[in-house]
Amino acid sequence: MTLRPENVRKAIASGKNQKLKDGHSLYLYVKNGHGFWIWQWTDFGPTKNNETPHAHTRSECLGPTHSMTPAQARKERESRVVARREGRDTRTSRRAAGELFSTAATSYLDNHADEWSARQRADLQSLAARYIPAEFNALPVTTIMADDVADVLRPIWNGPGNNKGTRLRRIIEGVLRSKDIEPNPAAWARQQDRLSKKRVKPINQPSMPFADVPAFMATLGDSVEDRAGRFVILTAARRIEALGAKWSEFDFANRVWNIPAERMKAKRPHAVPLTDAMLAALGTPGDGDAYVFPSSRTGGILGHKSLDKEWVPNGYTLHGFRSSFQTWAAEQDDGRAYPFEVREAALAHGKANAVVEAYDRSKLFEARRKLMQSWSDFVTGTK
Repeated sequence: MTLRPENVRKAIASGKNQKLKDGHSLYLYVKNGHGFWIWQWTDFGPTKNNETPHAHTRSECLGPTHSMTPAQARKERESRVVARREGRDTRTSRRAAGELFSTAATSYLDNHADEWSARQRADLQSLAARYIPAEFNALPVTTIMADDVADVLRPIWNGPGNNKGTRLRRIIEGVLRSKDIEPNPAAWARQQDRLSKKRVKPINQPSMPFADVPAFMATLGDSVEDRAGRFVILTAARRIEALGAKWSEFDFANRVWNIPAERMKAKRPHAVPLTDAMLAALGTPGDGDAYVFPSSRTGGILGHKSLDKEWVPNGYTLHGFRSSFQTWAAEQDDGRAYPFEVREAALAHGKANAVVEAYDRSKLFEARRKLMQSWSDFVTGTK
């Protein structure tokens, strides 16, 4: 049968998730009150050892029913059939129309910004900017296929889990879902046979031996990037905590940097005792809402790439200096100079026990002040 416009409206209004046949491999797919035109065909893919080709059912979303009539859907299906018969990309006919992924992604991140903390927003924006290539951003959302998404994810894919690859897949899935792209090519159900399900064990980020840190610090200049990196090393803070710092967070009278909970990994406010070397790295104080280490290009937050692998020599990472700090502190007087709970409190590790939390701002804070002063003296060559 062929579907009339009234059949389409009735199917969507029914509230049922269903799949209705229009004819010649064209289907009306209704899900969660939305309708989409789907073209399906059988593909006989290559096999090993000259075996009989195995039939695979393939599908492409032609567009949503609110912008495509049944007649338009049939015409689009015919153009794809011809394109496939001639060996052309069946998506080519759609390349010139539809909202670009980059535009849709910007809208999606803006529309959901209030659902995330500042740290989460920065993480998502950084993931999208760093790992979604320009050619993918230039695709109309209606042309994106599961293989396109898999190609984007594969370079950083370490298996399903709370990692960069999965977070990026969820961003892409959310963007496409916001544009009613169904079936969603970024959904795990569509990706699980294209990407490995094996979870790769996390690898510790390469850290510079603490004995080499003073020499490296001596090479740093007075650029905003070098001052930001020096501040990260001196405070043993995480990159996002330092780069997101604003002048209002600094209590210069008491020499304390108060990091708000929203920028902390453990979602608890953290106080860092300041040393002379840390204060020198800050530069001249500005307005309370201004970033301490602003981008020279935009005036906004300094980009993560500015302190990436090119900034740290020999394949080490900026985050790895936290390990350099931890190892140095653990070796002072065979670990007796700065006990484990003091080192953990200095690193703001989220798994601190009740005792650490209870004394963080009192007994342990003064112990941390001594620890951070000794570390500053060591890495700056003062002692």
